[in-house]
Amino acid sequence: MKDIQYIFMDIDGVLYRGNHTINGAREFIDYLIQEEIKFICVTNNSAKTPADYSKRLKRMGINIGENEIINSGVATVEFLKDTFLKEKDNLSAYVVGGEGLVSLIENSGIRLEDKNPDIVVVGWDITFTYEKMKKASLAIQDGAIYIGTNPDLTYPSHEGILPGCGAILASITAASGVEPIIIGKPKTLIMEMAAKRISAIKEKSLMIGDRIDTDILAGRNFGIQTAIVLSGVADKSEVSKSHIKPDYVFEDMMDLYLNLKKSRKVQK
Repeated sequence: MKDIQYIFMDIDGVLYRGNHTINGAREFIDYLIQEEIKFICVTNNSAKTPADYSKRLKRMGINIGENEIINSGVATVEFLKDTFLKEKDNLSAYVVGGEGLVSLIENSGIRLEDKNPDIVVVGWDITFTYEKMKKASLAIQDGAIYIGTNPDLTYPSHEGILPGCGAILASITAASGVEPIIIGKPKTLIMEMAAKRISAIKEKSLMIGDRIDTDILAGRNFGIQTAIVLSGVADKSEVSKSHIKPDYVFEDMMDLYLNLKKSRKVQK
């Protein structure tokens, strides 16, 4: 890892889990800032805005600004602007998701509408109900474009592993018979946006995550090195059984931080 100059990292299960900071998260971020290693957080959680994430992280003592965070909600808005808003000014969307996603969609100039929308956007929603599933399914069956912010089936919390956006998407897909267009990891769109923001060079970049099917696969798809931390969703058994292999495996961010620091000392 001695040549790494650009860090892409997930948040949930990497920097914190539920209300608890992951061991080494503060030290790792402080080290990156000290060593002037550019970094960007790339999260599939669309429930909050980057500003919300930054405030929460700073309350935990993790010094990350909102410009250093891209989530699947931001990537979804960019996709909608580039793909649909150019063709149609008065675009409407029915949004299933948290307040962060709803505000991002609304502030982009897309009108919120639950009857005959042009697009159905689905993100992680802890208030998901049968009524929301019904409205989304009927709109999709009537021809609305079906967008999923991310495919994560689960979400790591202090309570345990909870249902994620992918579980909500699965119910709507089962009801509508239509597969969604996925925006977040492991797709490369969100990685390309993140790379542009920090002017990353792929050969000197590392993706850090706690999930093989999204984080590690996203890094692989984007063509950069990958590291998994066992502080979130994936455990040693899953890593050993998976055909998608990360370049590095660490217990947590403290383990990663100490190894990165050691490798850079050797280089110097």
